[in-house]
Amino acid sequence: MDKTAIPLPTLRALARKMQSSGLNSLALDGKHWSVRLTFAATPATPAPVMLPAAEIPPITQRIGAPMPGTLLRRHPHSPQDFVAPGQHIEAGAVVALVQVGPLYVPVISPDSGTVQSFAAEHLSAVEYGEDVLMFQSP
Repeated sequence: MDKTAIPLPTLRALARKMQSSGLNSLALDGKHWSVRLTFAATPATPAPVMLPAAEIPPITQRIGAPMPGTLLRRHPHSPQDFVAPGQHIEAGAVVALVQVGPLYVPVISPDSGTVQSFAAEHLSAVEYGEDVLMFQSP
């Protein structure tokens, strides 16, 4: 047997892998090498079916505290809350602050939607991940 011969079980395993991956042919050359692979043409995939907006129910999401501390629904120098129930918010909007000593950490909306309710009161103690606000996204 030649030293470069490939055992038959190895060739069979290679043929099965080629067939499952869609590879039709493989050509190998020597002396400064050249490899050629040929794959079967893939059929065009149909376009995804889009549901009308009326059929997609809104999703209620919760925003949790980013760290333990005191929840501030408004900036310390402002009389108005960042957001109120029924208000539309955009993704990335600051909806509250968590005060940890002299540090203020923003509570940021991960998605756009409409504020439903606050789960924690202004100046209440919150733990990491504790619900602060609930909103409905389209």
